[in-house]
Amino acid sequence: MGRLLVKLPSNPCILRRMDNLIKPCKILAVLFLCVLPLVAAAQWELEKDEQGIRVYTEAVPSSDIRRFRVETTLPVPLDRVLAVFDDFKRYPEWKYKVKHSGVLAQPEENAWYHYQDLSMPFPLDDRMFVMRSQLLPQGPNQVVIETRAAPDYCRDQALPACSGVKTFDGLIVREARGRHEMKQLADGSTHIVWIQHAEPGGVLPDWLVNAMLVDGPWETFKGLRAYVNQPRYRDARLRRDASGALLGGFEKVTW
Repeated sequence: MGRLLVKLPSNPCILRRMDNLIKPCKILAVLFLCVLPLVAAAQWELEKDEQGIRVYTEAVPSSDIRRFRVETTLPVPLDRVLAVFDDFKRYPEWKYKVKHSGVLAQPEENAWYHYQDLSMPFPLDDRMFVMRSQLLPQGPNQVVIETRAAPDYCRDQALPACSGVKTFDGLIVREARGRHEMKQLADGSTHIVWIQHAEPGGVLPDWLVNAMLVDGPWETFKGLRAYVNQPRYRDARLRRDASGALLGGFEKVTW
């Protein structure tokens, strides 16, 4: 079957009028294509940029609470950063407003159920996060840690570690999802991004929500930057295969 050909009019006046109509459409199409990347990039709004730590927020459909994104570059290798994250019980020493934390269970080598409770100013109820985290190697020097709320994990568990969760005198956060993206750079430093959205529950004043979304992540990364230099993490070595790809876990734990 032959191609369908459209015969254009040969009258010069008609062709000129058609060209005048088509040109504005071409211009609009180009402008639209140029604006699309700007619209996508404009979703994140920069809220704080100090001491090499940037915090962004963006609106979340069907939620009054915004999602945050915080990023920085740490002057240590990926192995040391992941060692700090693996040391769950010491989160209160560097994470903003965290009073207690620990591992509840480790169902797989690269997966954990863990908790952390956050101190709130009086007379507000403290909040507790019960989370499931999964470490996902992305290559020789890059990982993602996916995290989601697991508020009912301890309800039917007889684990001794769950006793503190069951007797917690506050609100357990029921909706939360986030991820940490870590990549070791050519100079041996590690770029880290933390993205999270949570519904804290209850009634919280606007100033406190803002502190949770902006000041909290910023203070946490500020604390992390100082904490990665702790001597206990300096000899941390991640397990790798012969090609250098990450396997998960550490060759030796010294913390």
